[in-house]
Amino acid sequence: MAPKMKAVWVSLILLAMLGCSNIAGAQSDNGETNLSGVWKGTRTTTGNVGMQEFRVRSIQFSLTQTGESLSGSYKCFAGKKANADCANPVGSVTSGSVSNGKVEINVQAQPNSYNCTFKGSVAGNKMNGTFTCYAGGTVSSNGVWRAKH
Repeated sequence: MAPKMKAVWVSLILLAMLGCSNIAGAQSDNGETNLSGVWKGTRTTTGNVGMQEFRVRSIQFSLTQTGESLSGSYKCFAGKKANADCANPVGSVTSGSVSNGKVEINVQAQPNSYNCTFKGSVAGNKMNGTFTCYAGGTVSSNGVWRAKH
């Protein structure tokens, strides 16, 4: 077999193995989605609002799932510091739900009324989708997000 073809096959096998290991990450013993635990990832503003063009921020959800409902806490940070896009990096999950591979997480940053809604899909140990954040009833940032368990 040609060296290039061997490399392709090895890559495909490794990807398949990684894919199989990821599937069990967010599944309960009965096969239902279970998002309880720590999810780390990023959110990237898409440049659609104000001067917030393509800023990548680290995010973390610490979720507890009861049935289809989600609760927990949220962090947003650039490195270890708050910044203009994550002015209040610590918040709480005020509501959330997961059903049929779809997820919605509503966050309120503390201590003010900075609210964000994260909507998307979940598969195995990965979630991704879009987000919109509001400050004083006005959209302050929006974009895409992803997280991994």
